[in-house]
Amino acid sequence: MMQMQACEKCGTEAARQYQALHIRQPGQPSEETLRWLCVRCARGERRALPPSLAAGLTRDELIAALDRFFAASGVFDICARCHAQGTGCCPPSCRIIGPQGCASGKTLFCATFLCGALLNAISECAPELGRTLQWLKREVGVAEWRVYEMFTRVPAAARAPERPLALPARYPDHGPLDGDKLRPQLAALADEVLEIRRRWHAQEQRELD
Repeated sequence: MMQMQACEKCGTEAARQYQALHIRQPGQPSEETLRWLCVRCARGERRALPPSLAAGLTRDELIAALDRFFAASGVFDICARCHAQGTGCCPPSCRIIGPQGCASGKTLFCATFLCGALLNAISECAPELGRTLQWLKREVGVAEWRVYEMFTRVPAAARAPERPLALPARYPDHGPLDGDKLRPQLAALADEVLEIRRRWHAQEQRELD
């Protein structure tokens, strides 16, 4: 029988692992702290956190900014075509998924996520923009992974073991994202992106068989 982990604050058994993330400026890796706490001590730690004085974007502001960029750049159009051909990467168990992909109400993880095929295409058109989007996916979106798991109905037993101690109040401003300028270049690569997705999907299906 597996031994229970003790809370590092009060010594109570059956503690859980909590994750605290400090999101640094664009391009820099986040700082992660993992702590073993019981539910009561985790609540106390949250209440004791000082008010955030960081500048930047709130969660809702960041999601809205990325939504505007994805709409202007044509990313959403490519995602809709990807879902229509049956290769979309959103989990079918998600509360708001439809035949054309995401409808609304994204979590921060969803708002920062782009598949590798799309990220590569964007990086080919605009390398600096590609690096910014890769940083957002790798460092910012992961802060809300637990929320995403609940939103997309991942079974409890399959969810990540650590829980967020507290989500950041603000995220660093990634700077302007010019979707209109990117749109013609990305549109020219859309068929290639969709073909890559078909090949990846076929490979994934073979691995499941």
